[in-house]
Amino acid sequence: MFFTMQRKSQKYSGQLRRLSLFLGAFKSVFYSRFKNGYPFFVSHLITVRCFAKCPTCLWRGEANEERDTGKIIEFYRQAKQEGFVSTTFWGGEPLLRGDLFEILGVCRNMGIVCGLITNGYLLPKYAEQVAANLDFLIVSIDFPSAEEHDRYRGVTGLFNNSLEGIQSVKKLNPELKIFLNSVISSMNYTHVITLIQLAENLGTTITFESVNTGKPQFRRDENEDVIGLRLAKEMEQKVFQQICALKKRHKCINNSNSYLNLFATGNVKYRCHAPKISIRVEPDGNVTNCRDRKNPIGNVYKEQLHDILTSKKMKMLQRSAESCCSCVDSGVVESSLFWDLNFKTMIDMFRLFLR
Repeated sequence: MFFTMQRKSQKYSGQLRRLSLFLGAFKSVFYSRFKNGYPFFVSHLITVRCFAKCPTCLWRGEANEERDTGKIIEFYRQAKQEGFVSTTFWGGEPLLRGDLFEILGVCRNMGIVCGLITNGYLLPKYAEQVAANLDFLIVSIDFPSAEEHDRYRGVTGLFNNSLEGIQSVKKLNPELKIFLNSVISSMNYTHVITLIQLAENLGTTITFESVNTGKPQFRRDENEDVIGLRLAKEMEQKVFQQICALKKRHKCINNSNSYLNLFATGNVKYRCHAPKISIRVEPDGNVTNCRDRKNPIGNVYKEQLHDILTSKKMKMLQRSAESCCSCVDSGVVESSLFWDLNFKTMIDMFRLFLR
């Protein structure tokens, strides 16, 4: 009985913390919208190094000089001063950076909410550090079996390592929020149900999204094959209609109904507010201009962050992005819907934070 009460206590304390995070995010949206107009979230492409060969990757094979630990930590000190509340590290494979956990430790000590997106291969090796230094973990899983997943991503042992790592991290930190992320493509669209079952068996949640092909100026020429992976419109509608129906019975599905309905109806139209919410920082410090990637907004390692946030380039990007809806990943779309104070999206996110 003591252990049962202890587990319940841990569950409720975890829910209270997640509620606090949700209210903090809600406050940040309101403050940014009606007060200073600054982004408050860092999307940090900390490395493009990776040993996988994922066909949907827009960064594969790209060379980009990485910066040292000290410069990254100084950037986050400035980010904290400017009101940034959260960061997500991704790549490439971010666990290839030997200083990642030092950076995470500094960020968390400053009160910044920290997340990580990984292919999962190195999770067993770094399970203890991951469990101790993150607020949420996202693991990319596109197939429910080792044979298909490993072949698709070009790494033998990737699927089993991912599952082993997830289970290890969960044991070490049961309250850590763990998501599976599945990109629905022409290769795996028949596996939706079994991917949901995998998430349920692992005790995680799962997010589905379409293939991000990107605008021509944002995508490298070598990634033209990415376009062919996106489902034809009618088939994509059917798959997302299926996910909409499954969401009613499976609480592990993270996506808001508003996001799923965009694809289920085939009318993927929204006002993009991503540049008002977040900055995307590349390994060399460039702040991505998603409308013209060859013309970055600035560089966080060469300029003061405050100057970048208040620059004409930033304001122009924030305005021009509203007429764009090229990105289809859940992060951009869901956050844009949240910014617009879409009631259904806000309710779904509230439930997600408490889950």
